[in-house]
Amino acid sequence: MRDLTELNINEGGRPVKRPPPSSGQVADFERHSAIILPPSYLALLRHANGGHPELDSMEPANGGSRWAVNTFFHLSDDKTESGSLWRAAETWQQILGKAALPIANDGGGNVFFIDTASNSGAVKVCIHDDNFAVRDLAASFEDFIDRLSIDPDFI
Repeated sequence: MRDLTELNINEGGRPVKRPPPSSGQVADFERHSAIILPPSYLALLRHANGGHPELDSMEPANGGSRWAVNTFFHLSDDKTESGSLWRAAETWQQILGKAALPIANDGGGNVFFIDTASNSGAVKVCIHDDNFAVRDLAASFEDFIDRLSIDPDFI
């Protein structure tokens, strides 16, 4: 997986100031959701606990339209805050099932998630305004991070 500093994750153009999740916060989330956070995803939370990546655009592994990450979810004690992994999991697992670990959203309200039931932890997107259709994006979270780039339409 690429060096996470390359993503330049920020909030409003400034570095993310939210502290990384504590081991207790991680354990509470894992216990509640019955999902063990993949080490590479946990590394992202520890690097930048939520925020917008400057390298935000990606083309799915199988081709198709580009997708852009608006915000990675964060993990803290606040379970109801907008952008919280707690809140995202509660909302999206009702739709996608307990094996879905929501990690981020796009500007249109769609959610990127890790399919923890897949052997490699594939990353997918759920398109809410297409009857919650699910599309494959990357074989793993590491592959997802490696595919992120600057949106060519905004260069």
